Amino acid sequence: MSSSNGGLSNATNGRSGSTGSANINLNFNRQDRTAGPEIGAAEVITSTSITHKALPELKTQRSNSACQAHESLSTLRRRVQPEKSPEKPYSYAAAQSRSLDKSPKEGHLVYCEGRLHSGQLESLIAHMVPTHEYYPDKGFVFAFLLSARLFVRPHELLAQISNTWEQQQQDVGVGSDVVDDVGQIPGRQQLLSINSASPLTQRKGSALTAGPSSELEPRPQQRTNVQRSAQHCIRLLSEWIEIFPYDFRDERLMQQVRILARKCVYIDNSLGKQVSRILQLLVSRLTALEQYEEFLQTLSSEEAASQQQQLQHPQLHHNHHHHLQNAFQSFLGNSSHANGSGSVPISGTSHPSSSAHTSASSASNSNSTTPQPDEVFGIMDMCPSCAQLAHQLTAIELERLSHIGPEEFVQAFAKDYQSQGNDSVKDGNRSKGSGSCGGSLNDMKKTRNLESYVQWFNRLSYLTATEVVKYPKKKQRVRVIEYWIETARECFNIGNFNSLMAIIAGLNLAPIGRLKKTWAKVQSAKFSVLEHQMDPTSNFNSYRSTLKAAMWRSEGATEERERIIIPFFSLFVKDLYFLNEGCSNRLPNNHINFEKCSQLAKQVMEFNEWKKVSCPFEKLANVIAYLQHSAVLNENTLSMASFECEPPENTEEKDRYKTVKAETKQQLLQQLQEQQLQSQ
Repeated sequence: MSSSNGGLSNATNGRSGSTGSANINLNFNRQDRTAGPEIGAAEVITSTSITHKALPELKTQRSNSACQAHESLSTLRRRVQPEKSPEKPYSYAAAQSRSLDKSPKEGHLVYCEGRLHSGQLESLIAHMVPTHEYYPDKGFVFAFLLSARLFVRPHELLAQISNTWEQQQQDVGVGSDVVDDVGQIPGRQQLLSINSASPLTQRKGSALTAGPSSELEPRPQQRTNVQRSAQHCIRLLSEWIEIFPYDFRDERLMQQVRILARKCVYIDNSLGKQVSRILQLLVSRLTALEQYEEFLQTLSSEEAASQQQQLQHPQLHHNHHHHLQNAFQSFLGNSSHANGSGSVPISGTSHPSSSAHTSASSASNSNSTTPQPDEVFGIMDMCPSCAQLAHQLTAIELERLSHIGPEEFVQAFAKDYQSQGNDSVKDGNRSKGSGSCGGSLNDMKKTRNLESYVQWFNRLSYLTATEVVKYPKKKQRVRVIEYWIETARECFNIGNFNSLMAIIAGLNLAPIGRLKKTWAKVQSAKFSVLEHQMDPTSNFNSYRSTLKAAMWRSEGATEERERIIIPFFSLFVKDLYFLNEGCSNRLPNNHINFEKCSQLAKQVMEFNEWKKVSCPFEKLANVIAYLQHSAVLNENTLSMASFECEPPENTEEKDRYKTVKAETKQQLLQQLQEQQLQSQ
């Protein structure tokens, strides 16, 4: 994972002639920690500050005698040596309890300074189970549902919650009664009439108990407690569906949902409508996800076709862009970014050309009619305004962010599930639907939306470079570079740091950085300022300070556009990766390290708030289509185009030019051989 921003650091050396790359990939299983985990930064800063504070005292003592200096130095060393931190005060409490105790007991949860620190898996699951008077904290629900998948499968977790909740109802003497069709219990007619969930039987029960001859006192509170407990169960289910809807693509989990819902509706018939609304919301969210994944599949297929075409025609063609399919056009033109939820309409009957013309004609900054396809040479022809281009980039970023499930971050870090799955609680459904997945995590490790968002960063970087080298004249290339620099500045002002970094990486690619004659004419003062803001030194200290300022602005925002925060995504994922790798999932006593779960949840919850922002800008379908669908040169063809713009000047560049030509020729020959074999 340390390679997440490796492409950027390599690309920074682009102008010196190195062959940098903007590619960022997610290789979570590598153990390369050369960058060092983030969690150690605070300790380093603390020790440095102590040493610096002691230095003036050391200088003062040097003016005294040698004996005094020796004594002072000894005193200083004792002072600088880190003192043993006092043991943290731990307290203990049973699951579903908020009363803390000083003495540890078997199965109790461990708290540190009032915050949940650790606990056995079974105890944490029990802590999730609501009762009539207890409901788990919202922070605990999010943190546990996020990280519990490292230890137990979601459908197994819900099965345990359902079974534990039902057992608790039986332990208190309710919920185990068998109710007949008219809501009566044989042998306990009066009591059931009072405790029944039916309003009709409740009124009958009140009439029956009104007489003085009744030996059983009415207990309406008991009936209310059962009903309240069922309502809490549905509330927990609703929060799970709202926060982690992608979990419910698993039919095994949906089976557990139906079981628990039937239990709760059986107790309180009024919960039926609420369950129906929850399931309708879930269906709409999953439908939107399926349509989005179909769109990603279309992009992937066309990207592969574009790469194949570049092998067949390695020369740079100015008419290389092509049009979108109707489904893709309608997806971008009609989709509404409503907090990442809702169905995204996709139809094959829309007309991309008319939609693009309508969107472009309504733009305030457009002084001319929309260019026809044969008139469009580059992005500047389609969108002359840098501010509008930044708006369209932000719309794409927010759209893609909205489809990333929070669980994808944890699932991306998950190792083999088999060793951990042995400790999880087994139920009867475990063997169902396992198929080829066996005991591994493969059946739940879905990170496609997260990975496609990283691929979008790489695409934007190469698109930026492609737009530069497609122009044969130096004056045109200068204009395009300044256009992208101004667009990056607009992204910075909006809070779109991911597009900002992608543009910077694209302009720093080696094929663009080597264009010395072009860069000599560029007014690069603004670009230098942006590079400083996104400087990777000191662990992106400048960027992190700017991100905090954007978060403060978002908290006090009065307009939707002021709430926009789109982080530099690969750095965000890297921070989560080091947090995950730097802390153990289990403590030496085999307790779940819930403090780590809380830290992961804190950062992911911030991301959840960022992705809920709806796009406040007008979407131009033709511009968005061009950004996501136009042909982008790969590394070799980009280098060839760069050498066509400015011929190689030194031995290193000449060798690079020969190497690229040889590699391109070899790839073309391999492709021709494969086609011949397929034809046979």
